[in-house]
Amino acid sequence: MKKILIIDTGGTISQEKGDNGTLKPGVADIVKIVPRLKEIAEIKYKLIERIDSTNMTQDIRVKIVKEIESSYREFDGFVITHGTDTMPDTACALNYMIQDLGKPIVLTGAQLPMFAPGPDGTNNLFYSVKAATDDIGEVVICFGDRILRGNRSLKENVEGFNAFNSPRAPFIGNLGVNIRLNENRIKRYEGSPKFFTNFEDRVVVINQLSGSSLNPLEWCEDRVDIKGIILIGYGTGNIQKQLLGSIKKLTSSGVKVVIVTSCVKGSTIIEQYETGFAAKEAGALSALDLSVHAASQKMIYSLGQKNSNFEQLFYQRIGRDMD
Repeated sequence: MKKILIIDTGGTISQEKGDNGTLKPGVADIVKIVPRLKEIAEIKYKLIERIDSTNMTQDIRVKIVKEIESSYREFDGFVITHGTDTMPDTACALNYMIQDLGKPIVLTGAQLPMFAPGPDGTNNLFYSVKAATDDIGEVVICFGDRILRGNRSLKENVEGFNAFNSPRAPFIGNLGVNIRLNENRIKRYEGSPKFFTNFEDRVVVINQLSGSSLNPLEWCEDRVDIKGIILIGYGTGNIQKQLLGSIKKLTSSGVKVVIVTSCVKGSTIIEQYETGFAAKEAGALSALDLSVHAASQKMIYSLGQKNSNFEQLFYQRIGRDMD
């Protein structure tokens, strides 16, 4: 029987109802709520944090990475229970912080807390443990009836049990009576993973507002602590002309500006239209087909490797995060 470590970080799956009726972090050992887990694996449980994932930080992600690093040889796979709101961000972060993985790291959670009628977390946790024993060698999200590549995933539904999708990549597998894995997955292999815990989190995501006369990047110009900006572009990465001067000023001062399309499918191609090409001329970079989640976490990782070239790291394909 394979050994699986379940790392608990909180989220809806372990929340309870507060006095005012709102959901808050709970205290229950979620493994005890699903006793049938013992039928498929030898389970060890580790509580890292018990938070709403809205408050997830890079420091907590480092705790997760260090826990996996210290126990990597002991376990055959890892399951992380996590809130759904920032689960794709953590999946992307782990993809960059743990490279050449070789074993499954499975993130899961729930749309309903365990005390609610018909909670989805029971099945999500059960199938995630099964997936962690299977032939997978990468970071994935196991939720509803899907297994998704973590660095390609996004949350698309706040109510449905299939809360996540990966519009730019096929599913890793599907869940039913059995787990059906697809050939596009990274398979389990014997490797020596590399762990990276240095990061630069002084990064912001900035959106554009059509019709606004304000320039949101002007705020960034006055912040000497900002090291990187993810700028959401229209279509293939088009940027309003009122932002171009700020982009040039920021990039000239060493701030990295990466443009990401607002679309969930397709790639950022800033050279295609004049409005994108002008941003490139001002010093902005393209996120290619990275999602906002992946681009922002890859920026945090790449900026954190102080002795490395940012562009070389950012455009390096890691865990099949880009085509």
